[in-house]
Amino acid sequence: MDKSAAPGRGRFICENFFMLHNQIRPGEAGEDWAEMYLDVVQESKNPYGLVHGGALFTMADCCAGRVARLDGRMYVTQDASVQFIRNVDSGRLTARGTVLNRGRRVCLIQVEIREPEGGLLFHGTFTMFCIREKAD
Repeated sequence: MDKSAAPGRGRFICENFFMLHNQIRPGEAGEDWAEMYLDVVQESKNPYGLVHGGALFTMADCCAGRVARLDGRMYVTQDASVQFIRNVDSGRLTARGTVLNRGRRVCLIQVEIREPEGGLLFHGTFTMFCIREKAD
């Protein structure tokens, strides 16, 4: 479990079955940033043996959601703009999301996914919409 999560936020990590089903796990988190990890497995790959674009997008979306929820409120994805830069076939991928702007109802998050050697694989900007003031 994510020890950096405040009350009401740790449950999101444990109960996000879609994230867990896709082998995406939480990493460190701070006041306005968080990391997620994906250890590439066969089920993460496309028919060419590379990480599936949907796996990268899912990882980034989960990371953006985690970062948005750091304020204790509940969010859903409203919009995303992403760039698939390059790809790999193995290793532990790291997504790092950072708040660019936090408003009353909308939070703008930047997410980068990097390979183990640090090379940039994916960049995305996610608009997260607040649906509830307090997470249960």
